[in-house]
Amino acid sequence: MKESSVDLYYFTGTGNTLLAAREVAETLRKGGKTVRLLRIEKGLRPLEEDCALGIASTIAVFSTYPFVWKVLQDLPEGRGRSAFLISTMAGASVGGFRAPLKRLLEKKGYVPLGTGEFLMPSNYARTGSDDGKDRETIEAMKPAAAAFGRELLEGRAKWKGGTPLSSFAYWLAGKKFPWRFMARRLPLAVDREKCIQCGKCARLCPVKNIRMETWPVFLDHCVACQRCMGFCPPGAISVEGKNYRQYRTVEYGDLVGEDHRK
Repeated sequence: MKESSVDLYYFTGTGNTLLAAREVAETLRKGGKTVRLLRIEKGLRPLEEDCALGIASTIAVFSTYPFVWKVLQDLPEGRGRSAFLISTMAGASVGGFRAPLKRLLEKKGYVPLGTGEFLMPSNYARTGSDDGKDRETIEAMKPAAAAFGRELLEGRAKWKGGTPLSSFAYWLAGKKFPWRFMARRLPLAVDREKCIQCGKCARLCPVKNIRMETWPVFLDHCVACQRCMGFCPPGAISVEGKNYRQYRTVEYGDLVGEDHRK
């Protein structure tokens, strides 16, 4: 990576992607780079002349969320700047994020350097007690993410290709029906006896699907990112009729206060 600084834009539902982005960022900083972590849903800013671009987001519907793609369509012109991708997933990736993103970056004039894909615990349908496997998975991610950071610094990173399902996954993620299916499968409900009416769920929702009245009101364009469930202080938001365990890997203050330069 030839640039001296990096703007690393990330979306994280319950913290998994932020943890991976932090590990890569820390390795880049140790290598002398200035890195700023920025929440992608807050929009993009012009890139400085000597600044590379990093994108980090969750794999969802074998690609990533429509609102993330919408932001990425407005990327500033690359003008030969380096770019890389970080993604986290609980299962497998079919390339529905990395392959179309590479095409978009090249069209915008970036030089795609490499992709880092990391397994993390699932944030869906969490039942039972934590048996320690989550921590094992997270700890295994850290050296892998650090290694990817070193590959970027040393020019050894590679951009993985797509698969026969890449284009289909990208197409599917751009449609409304898979997200509506997920929202119907995981309908959200508020326990009014637990709710403290703090409004954090509405402030954090990346697609403004929650309107705060006396109680949170859910609208009709949820993308099932699990943020509201994960960061609700008293755990008042859950999937209707299910006894799912709350899951997050960072705290509310870590998420809203992450935008900074070091």
